[in-house]
Amino acid sequence: MKRVLVCNLTPRGGMLHYASQFCNELSLRGDISLKVAIAPYHKNTLYHKNISFIKIRTHPDLKNFIFDSLNIFYQIYFLSKIIIFRPQIVHFMDNHPWYIPYVYVFKLFGVEVFTTQHDPTLHSGEAKSLTGKIAGYTNAVLRKKSDKLIVHGDILKTEVIKKYHIPAEHIISIPHGAYTFFSQYAQGLAVQKNTFLFFGRILDYKWLDVLLHALEYVKNQIPDFHLIIAGPGDISAYQEMIQKYEDNIELYNFHIEAEDAYKYFEISEFVVLPYKDASGSGVIPVAYCFKKPVLVTDVWELSSVVLEWKTGYIIAPNNVKLLWEKIVEMLGDTRKLQEMWESGYEFSLKELSWKPIIDKIYS
Repeated sequence: MKRVLVCNLTPRGGMLHYASQFCNELSLRGDISLKVAIAPYHKNTLYHKNISFIKIRTHPDLKNFIFDSLNIFYQIYFLSKIIIFRPQIVHFMDNHPWYIPYVYVFKLFGVEVFTTQHDPTLHSGEAKSLTGKIAGYTNAVLRKKSDKLIVHGDILKTEVIKKYHIPAEHIISIPHGAYTFFSQYAQGLAVQKNTFLFFGRILDYKWLDVLLHALEYVKNQIPDFHLIIAGPGDISAYQEMIQKYEDNIELYNFHIEAEDAYKYFEISEFVVLPYKDASGSGVIPVAYCFKKPVLVTDVWELSSVVLEWKTGYIIAPNNVKLLWEKIVEMLGDTRKLQEMWESGYEFSLKELSWKPIIDKIYS
């Protein structure tokens, strides 16, 4: 029986959702003994009860992160737990900076290293910050040292081969898995007419400004439209435009817990993702779980999990006219939206199942 240690020291929402569902399926394989390394404040209620943990203190804020990194006792504790478990495979699920020295230690002792890189190349605007530079360097080290590199889709696989010169045989392309667990929180709230949703962290690459510019034309066609913006992030650059449509926009500018997502998805007719670039998105499987179609831009792997006319619509990026036209069309075709509700959920169950994903990586 292979012993696998999965490391996920980044406890933010999307990363927690992904790692927990991945590990839950992995724990069901009879040929694997699994442990998961997480931070102590990591919300581990999403993990199966048969999974055991190594909890290591590491805070996301810079000040506490530096203190935790310099505390030798944390590192000794972590390494001692790893030595006791004696993993044959270590799978890095995120790109925490501590993995830089650890990957060399694991390789020295003959441990196979797997790395899932959700964003092999950082999103536009992220690489300039200090945290972005650290993340980029961590990605580079893990790409170089990993025995297997897992990415979400063939487009990203091709990019990694061409841009970073990683041999194709070391790369495994998989889809982003389903988030059907969100259904346990469903409350069956009634859909509100002419309501659509922008959900998730507010970052530059998601082009919220393009969506807000499109609202002028949407309002000309559908004066009583309702846009819900739900997620954490700096909205200062968008504040003026949001205030311009204050009668049409409902803003929830904070982190949304998984158990509260239904409040925003269930009342919306569809979810819009007008992104500039995207290696993938956890918002789409959440939307499918709540039986909501999506409107996405044709960038990277974002559109690869959308079936045109069945689970959503795909448009060219950074095109305000196309965006507002499609929003108006979707809001005006309730019958078509209702036909699409079940399609996304069924697609998620069939094409985004975690079992074939796990089998492909660990077969």
